[in-house]
Amino acid sequence: MVRNRFVWTLGMSALLLGGAVLASATKPAPPAGLGSYLAKKATAIVFVGVSCPIANRHAPELATLAKTAKARGGRLVLVYSNPGDQATAKTHAARYGLSEAVVVCDPDQKLKSALGATVTPQAFVLNADGKVLYSGRVSDDSVGQAKSRGAAALHHELADALTAALAGKPVKVAKTEPVGCTIEPISPTSGGQGASPTYAEHIAPILNANCVSCHRAGEIGPMKLDSYAGAKAVAANIAQVTEKKLMPPWKPVEGHGEFTGVRKLSDAQIQLISLWAKSGAPAGNLAKAPAPPKFVKGWTLGEPDLVLKMPQSYQVAPSGADVYRCFVLPTGVTEDKEVVAVEYRAGNKAVVHHVIGYLDTQGRARKMDEAEAGPGYTSFGGPGFFPDGELDGWAPGKLPYFLPDGIARPLPKGSDLVMQVHYHSNGKPEEDITQVGIYFAKKPITKHLGILPLIAPLNIPAGEASYNTAMTFPLPFDAKAVFVIPHMHLLGREIGVEAKLPDGTKKPLIQINDWDFNWQDSYNYKDFVALPKGTQLTLKARYDNSAANPRQPNNPPKSVAWGEATTDEMCIAFIGYIADNEDDPMAKLFNSVRKSGQTEKILRQLTEKR
Repeated sequence: MVRNRFVWTLGMSALLLGGAVLASATKPAPPAGLGSYLAKKATAIVFVGVSCPIANRHAPELATLAKTAKARGGRLVLVYSNPGDQATAKTHAARYGLSEAVVVCDPDQKLKSALGATVTPQAFVLNADGKVLYSGRVSDDSVGQAKSRGAAALHHELADALTAALAGKPVKVAKTEPVGCTIEPISPTSGGQGASPTYAEHIAPILNANCVSCHRAGEIGPMKLDSYAGAKAVAANIAQVTEKKLMPPWKPVEGHGEFTGVRKLSDAQIQLISLWAKSGAPAGNLAKAPAPPKFVKGWTLGEPDLVLKMPQSYQVAPSGADVYRCFVLPTGVTEDKEVVAVEYRAGNKAVVHHVIGYLDTQGRARKMDEAEAGPGYTSFGGPGFFPDGELDGWAPGKLPYFLPDGIARPLPKGSDLVMQVHYHSNGKPEEDITQVGIYFAKKPITKHLGILPLIAPLNIPAGEASYNTAMTFPLPFDAKAVFVIPHMHLLGREIGVEAKLPDGTKKPLIQINDWDFNWQDSYNYKDFVALPKGTQLTLKARYDNSAANPRQPNNPPKSVAWGEATTDEMCIAFIGYIADNEDDPMAKLFNSVRKSGQTEKILRQLTEKR
């Protein structure tokens, strides 16, 4: 009995050991459906979407990786899992120069499920046996949906992982958090109790009023939302970016200033969109859907009195860090003019993110232009000097307007308009010629817009995660605030301006708790804000100079002070104002200081003395 038990035990041990040997000698099965796409050495699989701007921005990097992988016994596979993308997948890949990549359509989303992909772009690196060596983002070019870094990517995890795998070396970073557009489901999830909202009755009115101005053909918005087909194709993405309040883009905190042109959805509207997407994006009776709004072709405000445009096209590279290019446009005016409206027309809205107009009466911009090859010159924070005035600007969703009767912006004779254009690459070579229309006063002008820059000191230590700065300036004459323009760079996190009136009343003028340099804007007050003489104007701001800041431009972090470069910082709030009495001695002094080009110097001195 003992002998039989011994034999049985020995036999079972041999069987188990043999099974273990057989199992170790057999290659592990790759994730379902992926075996036929694996290369001899390593394979990069990247989920992409036709209308996803984040995926498209990575196209040049993916094209380079596809060529490198193919030459070294590897492969780069592009997977199109979004419903409807399959019909144009090959055309899309060719348009973005991805001819060396293998294009795979995933209409039933089996590949998506096999790897657990959720967004585009989402990357995976597999070895020859199908083992996942890396999963996550392509690079840190984007820090979130609708949130680019604003500076060149510091980390290229997909390239690093694929290079290591092709060389048979360990992958150092095996996982990162992917950033991109949600992969749309092929079937609706549960919509909950009650009747579902429909596009025709509930969603089209919201999109028409808040989204279509940018998200339509020829505009900056990457996903076209002016039809049911377009909206349904990206319903999950619409729900996600509205729930996170990333879209429409609006930064000021409610209750800190009352502004015109507010781009915000109500909580009820956000809930409707979410329920609609979860219910499968039902159409409803499309015959009763409101038509998309009509948009003026040409100049919105009518034919301008003066049109200035870039003398030649500017070539925008298909990839890389965002570019802030300043173009010097001589106005040619031989006498002082009064400007009542300004309208910018971006030549290529696929790559023009925003435009800001500065005035130069001293020829400084011309010298900077002459010193740099190509049209214009590059300057990140502003025009590279303290401007002598401003001519408004343009950002997605911002409409041109006439100033109220009797109010104008001064345009000094012989001045140059320095037009700073923010370009962001979209994965393809592009070119742009942006122009501006200027409208002169036809009626008497009694008030002139002035600019009061509040400037706080900066000296941010390396690694400091919460650096605070502030300044207070006493207003020396009665005035009314017309608009406010906060300005920081990539390390900025929060900025706010508050007015303390002589009677002790506090008026918040603006507060932004999630600063994003890419969405800086000019905010016009719904009603001019009265600021009596003696009002204390306080600017406060907070910065994050730690390595954990996803927009950190320095690796490793370094001490940062005031400057124009991407790696420098600024802390300014420009207050656009009109003086109650332009003959007030202090108001006249401010105006003369502006004309002399000494505004920044004098305000810095006053701030330092306080």
